Amino acid sequence: MAKPYYEAPFNFKCFFDKKELKKLSVRDSISQFISIIITTYFEEYTFDEEFGSEIWETDFDLLVNANVLKEKIKYSLTAQIERYEKRLTNIDLNVELMESLSENSNKVRLKKYLLITVTGSSIKTDERFRFTGDYYLAPLSYT
Repeated sequence: MAKPYYEAPFNFKCFFDKKELKKLSVRDSISQFISIIITTYFEEYTFDEEFGSEIWETDFDLLVNANVLKEKIKYSLTAQIERYEKRLTNIDLNVELMESLSENSNKVRLKKYLLITVTGSSIKTDERFRFTGDYYLAPLSYT
């Protein structure tokens, strides 16, 4: 029998009330774990201080060249996903640095975000896998 995958964050109330916990497919579990890798900064996870993402090391370094920033993040994330996500092989990662404007009352904010796409193959089934997520960086604001 295949082992179950559960949604994060774990619902302890359901667990202690002995209710059914929400289960995920393998595909959703991999997507969830990749997102956790991306959103965790180095040294945040005390059991493995190398777990995490380079994104948060460069979050406020907006003066660096965009291509250098993208390549640095791409290299780091590829290495982290290859190291920690053992259910995927043939991993390819694409990082795009995007901008969006948001206006409210008298402020206009320029928000930079990363559009991250991860593709690969499932080790068990050789099925193609694709994950896409966007992650906002430190916003610039001006009036």
